[in-house]
Amino acid sequence: MAPIFFGWSYFIHNYEQVNKRVEGSTEFFALLFFIASIFPFIFKKSIHYFYGWIVFLVILLFSHYSLINLHINSFNIRFILGFYAVFFGSILLLNNRIFINIYLVTVFIHLLLALTTSKIDDITYNSVLSSFSLMFIFALLLLNDSAAFRYSLADNNKVLEKSRIELKKRAEDLEEKNKDLEEFANVVSHDLRTPLGNLSALFNWLQQEIEENNKEHIEEHLKLIEKETHQMDLILQGVLKYSLQNEVLRSDEAVYLDLLVHDLKELHETDNCKITIKKELPTIAINKSQIHQVFDNLIKNSIKYNDKEVCEIEVDCTQSNDFYTFSVKDNGMGIAEEYHEKIFELFQRLDIEQTGNAIGIGLSMAKKIINRNKGEIYLESQVHIGSTFYFTLPV
Repeated sequence: MAPIFFGWSYFIHNYEQVNKRVEGSTEFFALLFFIASIFPFIFKKSIHYFYGWIVFLVILLFSHYSLINLHINSFNIRFILGFYAVFFGSILLLNNRIFINIYLVTVFIHLLLALTTSKIDDITYNSVLSSFSLMFIFALLLLNDSAAFRYSLADNNKVLEKSRIELKKRAEDLEEKNKDLEEFANVVSHDLRTPLGNLSALFNWLQQEIEENNKEHIEEHLKLIEKETHQMDLILQGVLKYSLQNEVLRSDEAVYLDLLVHDLKELHETDNCKITIKKELPTIAINKSQIHQVFDNLIKNSIKYNDKEVCEIEVDCTQSNDFYTFSVKDNGMGIAEEYHEKIFELFQRLDIEQTGNAIGIGLSMAKKIINRNKGEIYLESQVHIGSTFYFTLPV
């Protein structure tokens, strides 16, 4: 619209000798429109919040300048037609009820002042006043209604967009739960089936030992049954804890990670285990229980799978762009590269001699928590030297 306004102003001032003009006005508005047009390229993101007001003020100023032209040229028909174009074009651009109302009221008051102070005949006066009054009334009614309708549409669009995001989130949750069901089926068919098979065999042997009254073997088989039952209980508890991570926890809070990790350091540090926090850790918005599980599982793993006389663990953090990168480094036995993906899967462990309390749930749970908080987890490791687990979280 700006080039049209300027072109009309330039035309009536340069190709009609009888017209009166405000000296320098054409050049002034040309510069004003140019400045307004380059603002988005200068301010970029911040212009979004106030550019509507800039456009409104420029259009309002140009409309009042057009009224001055009407007045000093005694409401010449060319200026009236030009003002019609300016008036309707301006309203079309002002997609805001407040702008429309301010524009219509101020322009109409200025028009009345111009009419009452102009030396025009009664017929011209009445014609201009009646035609412009109808224009202003219809514009005020129709455009306010259309603005209200646009606001209503905008509100409906926001509701629909919110629903779309919620549906997408639910679809992602369902997809994740389906994956967990598949993993659960694998657990039932393999991880639970093994101790159940062992229990069945042990009961058969126990029955034979009871018939033979072999007390020594009876006691040994009872201990084995207790061990297998405990292992099944660990597996079931692991499935439950892992599945609960699917629930969308809305209790995020500002968690001071430096204090949280120092508490874990006091809990796990011993004469044979040294934990170092290399720098002050940041405060982030997250569910406190979940981030506690992540650090706790990583530190426990570093201690559990350590073959050195003194276990050394370092916790560190760096920030780049919109993410924090946390790391837990140890001097343990290390992990071969072919296992770097496997260890994050549910109930997957390396073939290392450990107690029956290890069921392979900690890292898979940590991965699920980090992924659900829009981060990722990975590791770097060298066999016999140590491992470093990294995970990222949004700033």
